[in-house]
Amino acid sequence: MLSIIICSRNKTLSEEFVNNINSTIGIDNEIIHIDNSDNKHSIFSAYNLGVNISKFSYLCFVHEDVLFHSNNWGKHVIAHLQNPKTGILGIAGGDLVTRVPASWATLISPSQNILQTDKRENKTSHLLDPENYQFSKRSSVTLDGIFLCMRKELTLNIRFDEQLKGFHGYDYDISLQSTIAGYTNYVIYDIKVEHFSKGKTDILYFRNLISIYKKWEKYLPLIGENITADERKQVLQIEQKKLYQLTKKMVRKGFEIDEIVKEITYYAKMIDFDKATKFLKFRIILIRMFNCPRYLFKINRFV
Repeated sequence: MLSIIICSRNKTLSEEFVNNINSTIGIDNEIIHIDNSDNKHSIFSAYNLGVNISKFSYLCFVHEDVLFHSNNWGKHVIAHLQNPKTGILGIAGGDLVTRVPASWATLISPSQNILQTDKRENKTSHLLDPENYQFSKRSSVTLDGIFLCMRKELTLNIRFDEQLKGFHGYDYDISLQSTIAGYTNYVIYDIKVEHFSKGKTDILYFRNLISIYKKWEKYLPLIGENITADERKQVLQIEQKKLYQLTKKMVRKGFEIDEIVKEITYYAKMIDFDKATKFLKFRIILIRMFNCPRYLFKINRFV
């Protein structure tokens, strides 16, 4: 009933991982291992390949560095997907997409239900937002790619975009496709998944993120139903703040000055915020020289 698709950097999946899935899922399943040890696929093409060869009506795209702690979690997934207006399920996501590129995790009203383990500190934290949330699901505009589930029929309308390359942004893009197509995505709270690593936001991450935002810019901002009236009033202020933060992040990730100026100017014009471009090259140089001390980057100094 459930096809589990994994894009792996290894030639074989770990026995522990496979056994964990089979012992907890509670339904018929197939594990589709896309061997990407030779890096011939982007995650976009790997996941589309997995869809093409899958045999079941329900799909889960899963990272290989997870451990399932809930029995019969496959039954919960399928139950959540029975509503034809449901798009994609995940275990973390955000309810706001501004006009300025930003991670879902840095915006308001996050939703998440993850057991996050730091191997270096041998510490596991239950990331649960909203705090003490008691329902089985919560609507979300965007979803994190650790764990994504959908009906296979949905792929007739949305697909992983192979024009995008590498291993970043696939979750952001497919979530936006689902939302814009009129489906509702959800973070689910009735299964527990442990994740053993943190995402890497390198220069390629930000290049893909910028490409995705430009791809969908005519639909932005997207504001989910969990955003309050007071929070809606803050969206423009958040966009302004995110524009300064994007400057800082692009500098620290190693973008060239001309590319930073081009992108920041583009988004400043979009949100009608010319102040963000004042002394821009000078601020870029200062960030590079002093590793962005806080006193050089306080938002109220430039707004």
